[in-house]
Amino acid sequence: MLAGFFIIYISPTSPDYFLYSVVGNIIFWSSLLLFLLKTILRRPLHYLKKGKLALAIFFSYLSVHYVVYSIVLERLLTGLYGILFTVTSPFITFSFTPLYPETLYTAAMNLVFNPAIAGGFPPNYYFELSLYAMVMGLIIAILVTGNIMRVLEISSRMKRAKVILIAPLLGIIGGGSCCISIPILLTTVIPAANSLLFLPIGDTALFLAYILLPPITAIGLKLNYDALFPKPPKEFRIVSNNVIKSRK
Repeated sequence: MLAGFFIIYISPTSPDYFLYSVVGNIIFWSSLLLFLLKTILRRPLHYLKKGKLALAIFFSYLSVHYVVYSIVLERLLTGLYGILFTVTSPFITFSFTPLYPETLYTAAMNLVFNPAIAGGFPPNYYFELSLYAMVMGLIIAILVTGNIMRVLEISSRMKRAKVILIAPLLGIIGGGSCCISIPILLTTVIPAANSLLFLPIGDTALFLAYILLPPITAIGLKLNYDALFPKPPKEFRIVSNNVIKSRK
């Protein structure tokens, strides 16, 4: 990850900005994803091996996250600044935005926005997914799948208490839709809120929401997943250890 970030940092002054940025981003995000899959996401990822239901949940959420979140954010920007372009025919392309000068802030923005897959279809719908957005979507999809499969697993063992599981299940659905629901609320449910985004602080809030919502959602889903594996009370563990020692 450090090597990838260093390559991104020097990319503005490198012989080939595009190549350095793409290689640096791939090294950084693939290293981070591999680390998470072997540590924090190892247990939720295990559920993807448990049949077609888990795979269906995973790919369904992943599709919704990628398509809806990207398009809704674009529609939000269009509502604020007007129609910036017109899509006359469907297209998909590889997007890259050079950022200057060579600073830590520029490198961080390069990590978030470059490179990206962009596309559009009539009348004026446009989507753009950077490596950051794709990796975060993958992480959240794994956690959503793990949470739902764990709830279903508990449900199969607690046939008389399934109503208790409604709360964690709703929590998973609500948490997983966090990245999608907030932009939708801003653009459709509460149109008056858009006026706040015309202020300088509004642009900053929108920018921070795009960057911070996915990791916050992932953290919440991981905490919810861990809560579905309750540990015995500390007092019980102490008593159990004493009983084992006394028997020896």
